[in-house]
Amino acid sequence: MVLLLSFGILLDYLINDIITIQGLFTVLFLFAGMIVIEYARGGSFHTAGFPLDTKTLLEMMLAVVLGMMPIVGLIIVLSFFDLAHISYCSIFPLSGLVPIIMYAIIEELIFRGMIFQACIDRFSFAPTALLFSTIFATAHISNPSFDVLSMINTFLAGLLFSFARYHMRSLWLPIVLHISWNCTLFMTGMTLSGLEISESFMKIYLSHDIPSPWLMSSYGIEGTAYCTLALIAMGIFISTIDVPPQRQARIFRMEYTISS
Repeated sequence: MVLLLSFGILLDYLINDIITIQGLFTVLFLFAGMIVIEYARGGSFHTAGFPLDTKTLLEMMLAVVLGMMPIVGLIIVLSFFDLAHISYCSIFPLSGLVPIIMYAIIEELIFRGMIFQACIDRFSFAPTALLFSTIFATAHISNPSFDVLSMINTFLAGLLFSFARYHMRSLWLPIVLHISWNCTLFMTGMTLSGLEISESFMKIYLSHDIPSPWLMSSYGIEGTAYCTLALIAMGIFISTIDVPPQRQARIFRMEYTISS
């Protein structure tokens, strides 16, 4: 039933929005390209960034929680101090989530996909992460209300996603984390990267007394000092997660085969 409902939502949006059709083809093209190239160099679906092992499901669930927690936590605190008021919408078009999800996947496949991994193999992680995070941040420069702190936080988000990809030897964590963050902002009706959300599951009315840019800004939560601390905290937490040994073994086996 859930699968049928999800398929119906997707089909409804694909029929009514040509941009989403282009987005779907972009996702499929990027994904297929990564898999083909990885197989050509002696790898597999697993080493391309999509490992299926004992921790895959747990990794995805953790990413969902990490993406939601800073946003939901802030809303709860602001509501407790009467700085935010919540109203629920009677009609919420679930199909609006489709482009939010697709754009997050496309960004991760572009910025943390095959080219990212190839640059790590050639130049090591640190310079590659800095370069791709800078490009990731500048890609958002045309968003409304984009300022210095928004730039810093978008750069840090790029570093976070890059580190998640590198540390976990997987794209599952950065992709699902990115989706979870964006979807939580969308469903709560909060500003998403400077973009106002007109239709959502709920609407958060924020008080003008909220200190800016500490807890809120015209760019949204992503333009705040709170977001800066949240991104750093998430990075520290991800660094404590153990990587399944079979992931390391697959990558080592592939690299050994290529070098020999």
